Amino acid sequence: MNDSLSTNSQISSSSLNNANDSAHDNPHDSKLRLSDIEAAGGKPAAELNVLFVIDAIRERNGVGTYFVDLIEHLKEPLGRVELVAPSMKDPHPCQGLSLVMPGDFTQRVYFPHLRRLTRLILEQKPDVLVIPGPGWMAMGAFWIAGKLKIPVCVTHQTDWDKMAELYWSKTMEPYARRLLNWANNVFFNGCVSAAAVNEAFRDDLVAKGVPNVHVVGTTLAPEFIKKPVSPALERRLNKVLFIGRLAPEKNLDHFLDLSAQRPDLRFSVVGDGQLRELVEKHVANQSNLEFLGWCPRAKVLEEIDNHDLLILPSSFESFGTVAMEAMARRRLVMVTEDCGINQWPEMAKGLITIRRDERLNDAVSRLEATPYEELYPLLDQARKAACDLNQESVDHWLEVLQQTAAAQSQLEPPSSSIVFSLLRRMARPRS
Repeated sequence: MNDSLSTNSQISSSSLNNANDSAHDNPHDSKLRLSDIEAAGGKPAAELNVLFVIDAIRERNGVGTYFVDLIEHLKEPLGRVELVAPSMKDPHPCQGLSLVMPGDFTQRVYFPHLRRLTRLILEQKPDVLVIPGPGWMAMGAFWIAGKLKIPVCVTHQTDWDKMAELYWSKTMEPYARRLLNWANNVFFNGCVSAAAVNEAFRDDLVAKGVPNVHVVGTTLAPEFIKKPVSPALERRLNKVLFIGRLAPEKNLDHFLDLSAQRPDLRFSVVGDGQLRELVEKHVANQSNLEFLGWCPRAKVLEEIDNHDLLILPSSFESFGTVAMEAMARRRLVMVTEDCGINQWPEMAKGLITIRRDERLNDAVSRLEATPYEELYPLLDQARKAACDLNQESVDHWLEVLQQTAAAQSQLEPPSSSIVFSLLRRMARPRS
């Protein structure tokens, strides 16, 4: 797919550069409001046509869930929004062959069906393409966007160096790291804007010279906010929950050790991944531990409501959406200091943080020793913070998308491509 992967997105628009400069003062605020964009001749949100192409399997990990939830909130304010994402149960027409993901047999790496993806993009004619980083589906869409002069927004949601370290052997890790960094550099050098999910990621992009970097928040599936919240459970801690991929970075062993140390409490694990056998081994030897496997979102919400405390003991999390989901349901949430959600001040106020020098069992004991009268207001604060961030994130995403679309006239003409000309001809609907 040579022809150069660059989208030729060098922009001379001073307003975009000024917006990025302003973001350095307040990374959560792009300073380029919807009214400013429309006054400068940009399309109003109601006329925007946006396409998201991601490689993460729908609702099987944090990135896949992030975009499914976000698009639910964007359907009403945008003129049109579409998501291309692989699915194991209901395959998307644009997903092609797949391979098992290195290091995690429960997930797969999908290749795009380029002819169908080209046809979809030609028919939709999006004003903006959004892609979330390295992946063959995203790479294909990025290349097509470059040939059609479509502005691209790239999101930064994963610490790829840490992922390479965890999921590849010591022999293969350097090669995986170089490949991922190469793909990221291609995307960030060719994008119009970038969206990071925390300030550390934003700082990383700014240091690399990526244009128009925004820190965007996380949204929740509407039912986590709209469904009436069930009352907080008993004053005494009784039921504890883990939700997430059963992966090394989740420190699942800390949660399982806690369940073995506290036979007086009930524990549940929701998720799937390469550490499944470890969970099943503990379940076979403990009467207070239940393993539910992967669950659809409705079941996830039900389990959160049925528990008193959610624990996220991860060694690193870009954000930690499940923590925000539990906060929205007025449940106690305990996370490590390495979870990105802590970088959002109002969210951090509604969390119970495991200190770096503290064992998980000690953190739970500390929580149990806290008077209920002090914890009860925390639940209200947590729900309000989650609901507020949800709306702020929707509003900010609309600003990012409008700003990105407004840059289309500043893009350089795409280079000619024999490969794309042939692909475009093949993508035409058959009469």
